[in-house]
Amino acid sequence: MKTKSTAKSKEPAQEERELVPIRVAGVPEHFNLPWMLALERRSFVRSGLDVQWRTVPEGTGAMCNLLDEGAVDVAILVTEGAVRYLLNGGNAKIISPYVDTPLTWGVHVGAGTEVRTPKDLDRVRYAISRPNSGSHLAALAYAHEHGWAIAESDLLTVNDLKGAEERLQQPDTVAFLWEKYTTKPLVDKGIFRLVDEFRSNWPAFMVVATTKFIEEHRPDLERMLKVIRDQAAGLMSKRTAPEMVAHRYGLSVEDAKAWFTDVRWNTGAQVVPTDLEQVARQLQLAGLPGSPEGLLERLVKGVSARAKG
Repeated sequence: MKTKSTAKSKEPAQEERELVPIRVAGVPEHFNLPWMLALERRSFVRSGLDVQWRTVPEGTGAMCNLLDEGAVDVAILVTEGAVRYLLNGGNAKIISPYVDTPLTWGVHVGAGTEVRTPKDLDRVRYAISRPNSGSHLAALAYAHEHGWAIAESDLLTVNDLKGAEERLQQPDTVAFLWEKYTTKPLVDKGIFRLVDEFRSNWPAFMVVATTKFIEEHRPDLERMLKVIRDQAAGLMSKRTAPEMVAHRYGLSVEDAKAWFTDVRWNTGAQVVPTDLEQVARQLQLAGLPGSPEGLLERLVKGVSARAKG
């Protein structure tokens, strides 16, 4: 006589761990390749996370709006944009550096203009993706470094790189600052002309999360950072990484190698207070309000998670 088993088989849904959703925003650029790899490899899923990536071509200013609206929980922002947003009262905190090396901004004009050198840019207007974006703040800092004043009327909102491409092909001269290698294909095609470079002295990108999400999901953010740092560490040790970057982002292998040699993602180091203070002072010098006093307490909420190795 057969005895019936009293053990109940688990339903598939019971066997799977419930995933914690995290809505993350970032630009469609090579700096965010570790996020793409983690998503493709289901690395977040194996850590119990449902990371929902949102591509935002308009950049930091648009992502700040998404954070304010509660449309995303986390955003990867250029550091000066993150500092400006939080000094303006954004209800969020920096939880970690993302890219430790500084950003190199290319200073561009339309290839059809007569502008050839940096000194020719005095009194020209600037295209920006939107107010408080990286392209906006970099333009102010660049002009200040050269002793040029920029009025509000000198700033032309173009939304994204495509909008800048269209605007710079018009007859009047307009300058545009964007990450050097992202725009390199447009320079190679003869659409943009690179007339100068502007390199900041602080880490390029920060990971910013809403205060509410930090309070409710700190352990989940720790797991998220652990995954992305592991991916970044693996990518930095991969010999064929430049070829991967070239293939995915439309760069020549030579340009991808030059960019890759100069970039280092964060794999566990915490925010350096003097970096943020330097950004705040630079913004002040460029004419934007915001005191660097007590900056670390106001802007940063450290989350601990280190990469393997």
